[in-house]
This record gives sequence, C-alpha cells and structure tokens, in this order.
Amino acid sequence: MSEQFVEQAKANMGAIERLLKGLPGIQGYTDKELRRDADKRLRDLLAAQLAEQKQHLLAVQQRLLQSGGLRWLDDVDQVVQKVQILIDRIRTASYGYAGLFDAVRIREEQLAALHRFDEALAGQIAEIAKSINQLTGAVATVATDSTAFQQALNQLLDQVVAMDLLFNRRHNAVLSPDLLTDTHDLPTVQ
Repeated sequence: MSEQFVEQAKANMGAIERLLKGLPGIQGYTDKELRRDADKRLRDLLAAQLAEQKQHLLAVQQRLLQSGGLRWLDDVDQVVQKVQILIDRIRTASYGYAGLFDAVRIREEQLAALHRFDEALAGQIAEIAKSINQLTGAVATVATDSTAFQQALNQLLDQVVAMDLLFNRRHNAVLSPDLLTDTHDLPTVQ
C-alpha cells in the first residue's frame, strides 16, 4: 500500500525534479522526501477512511434517537470520540521520521515491515466498518432486546482500541527502525 504512494510520487515528479534526482548526493534526499510524502499520503487516506466510518457512527446515533435508544447515546458517543482521537493522531503524526526515511540507512526488510503495519491498519478499518454495520443492524431491536446492540458496541470499541494500539506500534517502529527487524512484533496480515 505505501509503495503505491511512493510510485505515484515518483510519477508526479517534474523534469527538474528528475534532473536533480540524478545529481550526486541529491538522490538520497529526493528518495527520502518521496518516502515521507508517501507516508503522509497514506496516513491521510487512512484518516479519511476512519472519518467516513465516524460519519456512519453519527448516523447510528441518529437512528438511536429515533428508535428510543437514548440510553445508548453516551456509549456510542464515547466510541465516536475515540475514533476522532485516532483520526487526529494519524493525521498529525510527525512525518519527519529521520531514522526510518534516511535513504542510506533504510533496508528493504524494514520497508516491507512498515508495509505490513500499513496493511494491518487498513484491515482494521475494514473490520471497524463491519462492526459499525452490525451495530447499525442492531439498532432496530435495541428497544426490545439490547443484547445484540451491546455486543456489537463492545466489539466495535475493542476494534478501535486495537487499531489505536497498532498505530502506536507503527509509530514506535518508525521512530526506532530497529523495531522493524524484530519479526515477532510485526502484525500478521492475511
């Protein structure tokens, strides 16, 4: 996923940028900037996808109001707030990661490990979307039987917390690239 953004950044380079990239000593700097730009774009994409899911949660709140589920509004609002905090963290994370994006020091296995984190984060968003769909479906029965709604809400909260923890791990790995070589700490991607 992150490689897609690097390739897109390279394709968008102008003639002067390509000329400068060919000069001795400049290529490493240009590659580092491309990686930083790709990382920023990827994080913007992840944040936008999460913001879309937050909008779905706000729609769940509206449906709760219409279905007599006032009791659950605060609980859903807590999840909305956690999603918003995660969106803000992803959008505003520092992208001057000198250690990781240093063109001379970065190794292929570290880039592959970072890519695994990115894929896992994207997978987490897909799981969050599924849980929001289940939560939406459970709104219809919340007035008569709140068990399904409570279970769907708990599952959604667990997934938001898990994504936050995964982003923490990615952030720490970017700040300390040696963590990317420790394969037992990398997320599994299906």
